[in-house]
Amino acid sequence: MKTRNLVTILGMSFLLISVTSCNNTKNSIPGTIQFNSSSKSAVIKSASVSMTTGTVDIQTATVEIQNLVVEENSGNDVQNEGNNNDGKDNEKESTSTENDGGDVTLAGPYVLDVINGLATIDQIDVQPGTYKKVDFDFVAGPENNGNSIVISGVYTSAGVATPFEITSNLAATVQLLLANIVNVNSGSTVSVSIVFDVAGWLSTIDFENAILTVDKIIINANENASLYNSFVAALNQHIEAES
Repeated sequence: MKTRNLVTILGMSFLLISVTSCNNTKNSIPGTIQFNSSSKSAVIKSASVSMTTGTVDIQTATVEIQNLVVEENSGNDVQNEGNNNDGKDNEKESTSTENDGGDVTLAGPYVLDVINGLATIDQIDVQPGTYKKVDFDFVAGPENNGNSIVISGVYTSAGVATPFEITSNLAATVQLLLANIVNVNSGSTVSVSIVFDVAGWLSTIDFENAILTVDKIIINANENASLYNSFVAALNQHIEAES
């Protein structure tokens, strides 16, 4: 009888140790990733950007994005270049989705002022891990007047100042490798910034030969379309992620 009790006690002890071990793994202290947006270098409101034939004064620049994802890659150096939905449609119902050891998703949408320096997008608790890649979608949503990108300012050439406005309803996924791998430890807070180089987006646009609409340069998919195509082609080349 005593032997049976001892076996039972030992069995219960083993079960308790096993359950405790599992709970410690599952309930490890999370860390936090804070997402920021920033402009490239010193491009600030009303900053002048030298062009081949004149200067551009950027006055406003906003973008709307959603489905901001940071991929967890602990022990996996293979980057996913295909469709990144992976069943995340259900996550769009909330602003953020808590991470349980996999990818981090912030559904948004977010309208970002990308020329006024560093701004916080959002933050989320994550399980400790290694994060190497950031994806997000440009979205033409109502929060940005039905556009994914809006930029306005003044183009000056030979002493003549002409206002301009660039609008885009581009809906596309941007995939960025982090310049430095992000290691999130228990209880730590790590910042990740998406850097939008607005001056780089405008650098290939031939403002000098733009067709005016009532003394204003309008650039979109329908007006000055060739200049718009140059703008879109430059987008991905002038966005980066850093930590």
